[in-house]
Amino acid sequence: MTQNELWVIDTFLLLYVVLIARSREIRWYQATLISLFGFLLAGTPFSYPVWEIVKILGSLFFG
Repeated sequence: MTQNELWVIDTFLLLYVVLIARSREIRWYQATLISLFGFLLAGTPFSYPVWEIVKILGSLFFG
């Protein structure tokens, strides 16, 4: 994948999360979890800092 393709995927995921959160069909924390795991699933370079956030949150709850 090229860098431009990765930016398109990241932008799409971010836009999707913003739109779904604004629709108020799901709560903000559900939108946050969807976005975090969406970025991890996409495997873009943004997934590395997201993985660190997920590990920190996991240690808080399952510590």
